[in-house]
Amino acid sequence: MKSVIRFIIICLLFFSPIALYYSLKTFWLLKDDKYKLSIHGSEVYHAIDKSKKKTTYKKLILGDSTAKQFYDSEEKDTADFYALCCSQAIGIIGQYFLLNNYLNAGNRPDTVYLVYNPLSFADNLDQVYTYHYFLKPFYRSEYKPLFTQCARYQIHKIPKYWACQFPYILTSGWAPLIEQEQRGYSFISPVSREYLQKIDSLSYHYHFVFKILPSLTAEHWKSRIKSFNHQEFADYRFKDKLSAYLNQITYLPDSCFIDSVHLKSPELYRQAIDRKLRLR
Repeated sequence: MKSVIRFIIICLLFFSPIALYYSLKTFWLLKDDKYKLSIHGSEVYHAIDKSKKKTTYKKLILGDSTAKQFYDSEEKDTADFYALCCSQAIGIIGQYFLLNNYLNAGNRPDTVYLVYNPLSFADNLDQVYTYHYFLKPFYRSEYKPLFTQCARYQIHKIPKYWACQFPYILTSGWAPLIEQEQRGYSFISPVSREYLQKIDSLSYHYHFVFKILPSLTAEHWKSRIKSFNHQEFADYRFKDKLSAYLNQITYLPDSCFIDSVHLKSPELYRQAIDRKLRLR
C-alpha cells in the first residue's frame, strides 16, 4: 500500500508542472484571443472579424484560397471592393456565415461575388481541415441557429465535434482524423447545395446581385470537370448561374500551378481576373 501511495505521489510531482504549464499556456492564448493569430486557420478568424465591420463598400468578394491569391482578406482593400476570401475548408456554409455577418453589420453591397475553384463545391464538411478551419471558428452559439439539419448531420459525423470549443483543443494544433466519406455526387455536395440557395435567398432579400465566378483552373482537372453531372443542380432557382459558371472556366497548363490548384505567379493574371469581375 505504501508503494502505491509513493508511486501516486511521484506521478503527481512529475505531471503537475506539465499540467500547470499547459494550463497557463492555454490561459495566455485565450486572453485577448491570441490563439487566433497562430492557430491553423488564422485567416478564417481574420475574415470573421473583418466580416463584422461596417463599411461603405458596394462590392464584396467571397472565395476560397484560390480567390485569396488575388483578393486576400488579410491585405488592405482597394477603393473598388471588400474581400473576405480565406479558405476552401470553411465550405459554402462558411461563406454564407461570412456574408450573413457582413449584412448583419448593416452593410448593403450591390454586388456579391463568389470566386471559387470548381472542385471546392464538393466539400461536405468531411475533409481533413474541417475541424480546424470550420468547426473551431464556427461551431459556436452565434452560428448554431443557422445550421440546417443537413449541416448538423454532417457535423455530428466528425469525431469529437463536441470538444472543438474546449479551451485546450481550441488553442492547440490537435484535431481528430476525419475519414472522407464515399461521395455520391460529382460536383456539388448536399451542404453546398443548401447554402448556395441560402446565399441566393439573401440576394433577393437584400437586393444585391450574386455572381459565381470560377478561379483559374489547371488543365489536369478538365476531364473531371467536363464529366460533372449537371442534374445535381437542375432543380436550382439559379441553375443557369451554375451552368454559366462551368462554361466560363479558364484552363491553364499544369506548369502554372504549385499544387494543381494554386497558381505559382498569381500577379501575372490579376488584371484578367479583375476584368472578369468588372472591377477594372
